[in-house]
Amino acid sequence: MVLSDIEMGAGGRTDDFPHSDFLGELITSYNLAPYRDLAVDLILNGDTFDLLKTPFEGVFPRHISAAVAVGKMAKIAEVHGPFFAAVREFLAHPHAERRVYFVVGNHDAELVFPEIQQQISALCGNDPRVQFPGFRLAIDKVLIEHGSQFDCMFQVDEQQPFVTFGGERILNISWGAAALLETLIPLRDLLGFYDRLQPRELVLSLVPEVRELLVDRFWSYWLRDFWRGYFDGSDPTKELTWTMLKEVVWRFRSESTQVLFQTGLVERMNGSDEFLLYIVGHRHDAQWTSFGDRKILQSGCMRNEYMVDAQGESLRPIVKNYVEAWLRDGRPVVSTFVELEPPPVPEGYLPASIFEALEQVRALSVPASRVAQVEQQRRERKGETFRGTKSV
Repeated sequence: MVLSDIEMGAGGRTDDFPHSDFLGELITSYNLAPYRDLAVDLILNGDTFDLLKTPFEGVFPRHISAAVAVGKMAKIAEVHGPFFAAVREFLAHPHAERRVYFVVGNHDAELVFPEIQQQISALCGNDPRVQFPGFRLAIDKVLIEHGSQFDCMFQVDEQQPFVTFGGERILNISWGAAALLETLIPLRDLLGFYDRLQPRELVLSLVPEVRELLVDRFWSYWLRDFWRGYFDGSDPTKELTWTMLKEVVWRFRSESTQVLFQTGLVERMNGSDEFLLYIVGHRHDAQWTSFGDRKILQSGCMRNEYMVDAQGESLRPIVKNYVEAWLRDGRPVVSTFVELEPPPVPEGYLPASIFEALEQVRALSVPASRVAQVEQQRRERKGETFRGTKSV
């Protein structure tokens, strides 16, 4: 079983997956029939933990040392005990072999720290079958990786996971993660809920104040804040590349918020039969791509996401997806998506409306002269008429 993008956080309304008991029940169900006497691998394919949006001592440092990483992981472990208990129970199954793998994603890039691996291993019972394969895991004819290495915004240097800053070893984070840490993640209490809503373009059309705030924050970052520490070389996490510049320009011109894959994964599948099944996460939509007897399964996500209606007044929980693959003699014989009905929403977890935070958003970015205009546009989209006017 391959689960991606669970994104367990530090609890509360900003935690994208406050359901570790639900997750624990799913994991331990693989010790029952029809899996009882079969060898089962549990593969947590990146973004298992949302370390990216977890604060350390009240802030979101971009220079992440082992001590910072361990501190953030401790906050997550404190509220997600049922997950680690389920992993221990899964491994204790006496009837057939069990293994657990934690693959690195862009929300839990801290998994490259040996200190974090030791911390998680201890939480899982110090069992040697808990393994950390890095950015990808090959099991015979199956290749599993999170997928962020195909996304230039979050791609990192696998050969240099750490750099030195102020005499201390720190995480060599992606330029996308660095930008988020300095722009939007400090606003997670205000904007985190919008990140869980689909379709994204509809949401941003219903709440254009949020779009304006996002664009304003990123413009300020790329036109001013990024360059501090770049020209004098004082910040090793600030590295300018042509690929980065092209991506920044494209995102500003298109105002796109969608996660895009490069073509490398499909090209790899088409060009080699080394692997017959590729399983990736990162993009939260489940998708199937085939080429003869080879295929790619984008596993969807486990975190909480909601579908918004055209007026923004109804939120429908989106089903959770993961991948189940059956192997015989190292070759995949059956692989499929598994859909799960979401667990009940915790009390107080969702806002009353997607418009609940607009006054705070406006206070941050929207000029007073724009407020009336935005309200009028919203009413027009809802088909309202205005006093003193008539339809022709």
